Amino acid sequence: MTTPQVLPVTALIDDVIRLLPSAPVVLEAPPGAGKSTALPLALMQSEQLQGQRILLLQPRRMAALSIAHFLAEQLGEAVGESVGYHIRGEAKFHANTRLLVITEGMFTQYIQHDPELTGTGLVIFDEFHERNLATDLGLAMALESFHLRTDLRLLIMSATLPAQTIANWLGDAHVLQSAGRQYPIHIQHRPVPANEDWLQALPRVIREAMTLANKGVLVFVPGKREIDRLYEVFSAETDWQVMPLHRQIPLAQQKQVLNANDSRKRLVISTNIAETSVTIPNIDVVVDSGRERQAQFYPQHGITKLITSRISKASATQRAGRAGRTGPGHCLRLWAAADEHGLRDYQAPELETSDLTSFLLECRRWGSSPEQLQFFSAPNRGNLAQATTLLKTLELCNEQGSLTTLGHQVAELGTEPRLATILTRAKLTSPTHLATAAWLVAQLELNVESSQFPLALERLTPLLRQRYRYWCQQFALAQPQVNPNLASEVLLWGFADRVAKRRASSDRYLLSNGAGAMFHQQDTRTRDEWLLVVEMTLSEQQRDAIIRAVVPLSDAELNHPAIQREQRLEVRWQGPNQRLQAIAVDAIGAIIVREMSKPDKVTAEQRLHALSGYVKAQLLEQGLNLFKLNHEAQQWLARVNLYQMLQQPSDWPQFDCESLAHEIAQWAEPHWQSIESLSQLHAWNPLPALQARLTYQQQQQLDEACPVAIQIPSGRSVRIDYCAEKPTLSAKLQELFGEPVSPTICYGKQSITIDLLSPAGRLLQRTADLASFWENAYQHVKKEMKGRYPKHPWPDDPLQAQATHKTKRQLQ
Repeated sequence: MTTPQVLPVTALIDDVIRLLPSAPVVLEAPPGAGKSTALPLALMQSEQLQGQRILLLQPRRMAALSIAHFLAEQLGEAVGESVGYHIRGEAKFHANTRLLVITEGMFTQYIQHDPELTGTGLVIFDEFHERNLATDLGLAMALESFHLRTDLRLLIMSATLPAQTIANWLGDAHVLQSAGRQYPIHIQHRPVPANEDWLQALPRVIREAMTLANKGVLVFVPGKREIDRLYEVFSAETDWQVMPLHRQIPLAQQKQVLNANDSRKRLVISTNIAETSVTIPNIDVVVDSGRERQAQFYPQHGITKLITSRISKASATQRAGRAGRTGPGHCLRLWAAADEHGLRDYQAPELETSDLTSFLLECRRWGSSPEQLQFFSAPNRGNLAQATTLLKTLELCNEQGSLTTLGHQVAELGTEPRLATILTRAKLTSPTHLATAAWLVAQLELNVESSQFPLALERLTPLLRQRYRYWCQQFALAQPQVNPNLASEVLLWGFADRVAKRRASSDRYLLSNGAGAMFHQQDTRTRDEWLLVVEMTLSEQQRDAIIRAVVPLSDAELNHPAIQREQRLEVRWQGPNQRLQAIAVDAIGAIIVREMSKPDKVTAEQRLHALSGYVKAQLLEQGLNLFKLNHEAQQWLARVNLYQMLQQPSDWPQFDCESLAHEIAQWAEPHWQSIESLSQLHAWNPLPALQARLTYQQQQQLDEACPVAIQIPSGRSVRIDYCAEKPTLSAKLQELFGEPVSPTICYGKQSITIDLLSPAGRLLQRTADLASFWENAYQHVKKEMKGRYPKHPWPDDPLQAQATHKTKRQLQ
């Protein structure tokens, strides 16, 4: 047995053992404290847990393997004895294994099969700060099991999330904090010039890091594309061991990164898979691009978009810490120090950003709705609604949300619901269908190159072939026979909502869920009329999704039982006059397969309903302008709006567009009995219908407060323009003689603006204050106009003069 190192967390071991029986313990321990290594070993050897198994949960397979091997080595044993592991597709443990390191997804299957976790004394949630879906779900289930068993212990460990915050959420948890163990790290910033792409600048910074390194360099980039590009640049460095690290490389190759059996310096180019949990040996310099690939689920498409975004402050700290695990180190950051103020504190949890279909299926399998379980942060409602719809479409849940018999069978398989549905449905059909399903699912699980999907059986990589055999063994297929001709039929059971029809002769397709998809312009695959889109991605530059894995569909396959094909009668506006016609539609969701006109099938009720629907939408978009309102209607509406603004009557109907749209059946439909087309509707005068909304008494109130016209001093009745900025009338200046102040309406609350005209009808002055005009401006106007219009009166005192529209001779 190896002599254990004295790590900071060892100071807390006695406290952890003492506190665990009474309530959950939350341990905040920075990287290097020994929380994943020294603490589990000490707990395994404590008297309290003798005869009971400890489950140590890890967010990643590589971390689970690394920790299991390290702990077994500390005991001087082979892995699989006292310390074992269980990850997807691989396990090493037996009935007497005391400490079992498992992935969080595997824990979900454990607790689903045995909610009381028989024989388990302690569950440790390591790296809780990563907040994967399986993390949150596993803890929510474990908290319920904790209440079923008084002797079950829970330990939650986080490197960055504050322990007190987690404990406050749990309610009665104990809090412990450990110091970290990290050697000094010299952090330097290498911001990228504004005119240079960060990926182009990165090799220069890596070469600088290679000159600083005594042991090796660890480079953090967002994803596989960037890793492949950098590997091409540096793979020719014969003095260096250049190693890519991401989830898609085989597990055996991932294990090699954890072994330091090469005398050369090492350059490891990794995604954030190396950010926590594992210590990659012989690393003393980190190069951090400051970027990561985040999965953002878009429920309207039902797919996940990978977005390159800035990392959080917590991730930056974790990444830098990789350089100081075994000695002093350096960290070169591809951003300016000032930029760190704009970084968020923590990464958003997957409950807020991810596809929740698998999550919801496991909740329902557990016998709960997400609302009934205890989560550190609430699941995204939109994503949860889409997951609910998909589970019902796959017939895994009923309308009440409970799992169907098929749903229970699918959940037992422990893979993505669509893929598990394909396997389960194929099992119910024939052994050949099942073997074909296993062949296809293995490729979809392990993300085969989409342009080559589906790969022929003989072309499967060893990893794909291993997964294919796994499924054949799960279903006891002794002599599996794959039939590629059944691919579409088998896949439709899981992806019937991804049927797509080509738009004309383009690269673009309409999906049955209403979303758009397209082939990349460099994709050379045949553009079939009908497709089943099994995998697609959203680009940051394109509105439509990019088609990845796909199989063609024949016309016969459109009648597959999983496809929800609908025969319905629609009414539409068609023809040059946009007359309403009935159309018999054969549709798959948003896709019209075929349609036929049925001109005699439109009822009066359908016609009115269609008119109302059209007008309601147009009212909200463009208002009453859709009717080409005449002058009388415009003036009446302006009078009503002014009256309601100034008087604010409580018993009047509202005339804003939202109210008119909401009440359209009451005020408009009775006037549409003879309207047969949209062209007639646009020519319709809505004034009588709008006026009918007012009672006789209300119309009298309107006429009294906001009259159509008023009598001016000359004796003439003049109309008021209510559509002007302010209510306005126009009259010759001489017609206002003797009027000391501007006239008002609405019981004195609104002055009328007057356009004072010359004898020739041209505007002389616009005023809302007639008294001020007579006192200040009149004499100037008189001086200007008297010589031009000598036949008309221009008295010195206009307030004492007779108002008239006549000339001086006509007055005499």
